[in-house]
Amino acid sequence: MESPTLSANALKAVTEWEKNISPGFDSFPIIWDSAKGHTVTDTDGKTYIDMISQFAVTNFGHSHPHIIDAVVEQTRRCALTNTSYVNPLYGKLATRLSQKFGYDSIASMVTGAEAVDSLIKIARKWAYIKKGIPNDEAIILTTDQCYHGLTLATMCLSNRISQNFGKHLPNVGPFNPTTGKVVRFGEVEDLEDALTGASNQIAAVLIEPIQGYAGTRAPPQGYLTAVQTLCKKHNVLFLCDEIQTGFGRTGYDLAYQCEPDVQPDLVALGKALTGGATPMSLVMGKSPVMDCIEPGDIVSTFAASPVGCAAALAVLDVLETEEISARAKHLGCVLTRAIDKAHLPHILEHRGRDKGLFQTLVVDEKPEVGITARRIAALCALRGVLCGNAANRLRLSPPLVISEEALIHAIDIMAVAFRDVQTMGVFPGSA
Repeated sequence: MESPTLSANALKAVTEWEKNISPGFDSFPIIWDSAKGHTVTDTDGKTYIDMISQFAVTNFGHSHPHIIDAVVEQTRRCALTNTSYVNPLYGKLATRLSQKFGYDSIASMVTGAEAVDSLIKIARKWAYIKKGIPNDEAIILTTDQCYHGLTLATMCLSNRISQNFGKHLPNVGPFNPTTGKVVRFGEVEDLEDALTGASNQIAAVLIEPIQGYAGTRAPPQGYLTAVQTLCKKHNVLFLCDEIQTGFGRTGYDLAYQCEPDVQPDLVALGKALTGGATPMSLVMGKSPVMDCIEPGDIVSTFAASPVGCAAALAVLDVLETEEISARAKHLGCVLTRAIDKAHLPHILEHRGRDKGLFQTLVVDEKPEVGITARRIAALCALRGVLCGNAANRLRLSPPLVISEEALIHAIDIMAVAFRDVQTMGVFPGSA
């Protein structure tokens, strides 16, 4: 079978990119020009079905008119004032989020990693001034294979630590302080052992309700409730990272809501918070913890900008009026049925089957005959479907406004790519 090639226009853009840009994500050679809803158009006019949403950012589709209108109008009125002055939209956003999710206050940042960094800062300060842990001894406990960002403070929260960046932030990570064993995600006994042995040192437990970067790893039902119970028993804060899972992605407004009566002490939000229109993240929490924050503790020049707040308020409008969470739950079932019907070859596991539009296909890779997740994802992209790829996995997290027809059509295209990949040679993006 003849391998696909790039147009001269696309090849020029890729060459310029590779010459002048340091590596970020492992890019696919699709040259974006515009995007609307669940559709992306490249510079040659070819259209693609977006099945990744920039890692669960554009939950409400690209350029949702209500969100974009709010951003454009606010940009014209006042694009930036930080918290050294009063931005009334920030107050409105704080009130609305607090009323909706039952928290007392919020603090804004710009990126998801900054939000997690703020979780660490707040939890540590609470531990030192309220729990009474001696200075420099507070521990932030996580679980294996977690992902909370790639700054120097957040990359070391995982057991997959990047090397050659010097000394990492101490006293954070997924290791039992007493035994040194890794605390496995979803295993209540591991967490209980760690807290029982070192509760006087542990300030907080930080959990993703569903692990995204690790490939839609969901814990057993009841795990979040057990985490909350153990944290209360040992006077430890329960922190929840909803940066990827928030705002309808898993069929709930926030993913932890899949278990009744769960309410973490602090929650980090980002990505879909502004629908991809402008960067913004935040932490929301309860008074006994958030009251530890003093002026100057958590600030950023671009945090809580009027534009970001306008976008976030518009996102809440869309989330509620278009019943996005219920739609994601329904479309998740449509996606699962389409995958089952396609009888995809080379699949080891289909994760997230009941997690809305947050699903992952684990590929049985055989590089010696050309079967890898990377090659399948690249071939899908060249044929008009954009999905995520990490390790031996394909991630499917399309905009929550995608139509059933487009969702099914995307799987049809992917099914052909799964069957063809073994017959293909080298093609753009395959390596």
